[in-house]
Amino acid sequence: MAEPLKAMYNEGFLRSFGMKLRRVYSAFNTDDFVAAAMKEPWEALELKARMRRITETLGAYLPADYEEALAVLYEIDRECTGFPYLIFPDFVEVYGQGDEHWELSMAALERFTPGSSAEFAVRPFMLRDPQRMMAQMQVWSHHDNEHVRRLASEGSRPRLPWGQALPMFKLDPSPVLPVLEQLKADPSLYVRKSVANNLNDIAKDHPDVVIGIARRWKGVSEHTDWIVRHGCRSLIRQANPEIMALFGYADETEDMPLVLLPLCL
Repeated sequence: MAEPLKAMYNEGFLRSFGMKLRRVYSAFNTDDFVAAAMKEPWEALELKARMRRITETLGAYLPADYEEALAVLYEIDRECTGFPYLIFPDFVEVYGQGDEHWELSMAALERFTPGSSAEFAVRPFMLRDPQRMMAQMQVWSHHDNEHVRRLASEGSRPRLPWGQALPMFKLDPSPVLPVLEQLKADPSLYVRKSVANNLNDIAKDHPDVVIGIARRWKGVSEHTDWIVRHGCRSLIRQANPEIMALFGYADETEDMPLVLLPLCL
């Protein structure tokens, strides 16, 4: 049986991480950090709970000043990449939500997301001040780094798996749409997948909005056509008549059982 994903956070990982920190911040006590992070009930903690335990413990052993703590993380973040290091953007989520830290936190999330995606960490900021955060997302949607552009879409998904839902965008997705418009023909497949997933989220609450977008975007470019098809996948599975007609399924599949519709998107 494969190990659970939470097992990546273990004593070996914590000790290696602590040694990296001590190399650039001599006051960091690796032994105490590991012991504090792994205190009971460590074994019972699931993945996200372990991540948050590490983040909170990290906050206790880095400088108390948020800007100084970020400076320490900036010394090692380029060598700390991949899924386990979601603790970097999580640190921003936990310690950087104060109004006085806004600019610092936005810069940190932008910096950390290429190495360990900030799509979860942006959501509390979004819930607190959606207008300001969507303005930031619009800025990020023009960024030259595909990971930052993806963050603009993925971080604003109304129904991001594993992430906090954004009920205001379930109710009214219109603030998200300018970001998706900006990214609708992005050269990066990584970004286009996120745009399609965002549309699919929106379709679950506002199918008419997505149908309207599909009509406008279809035929604009090969990239946009790919997004439209993948973004409408739930509507296709539901055999929505307008979407079926848009993709040319209506005449051919009028009497065909739903399970036989072409769903390999």
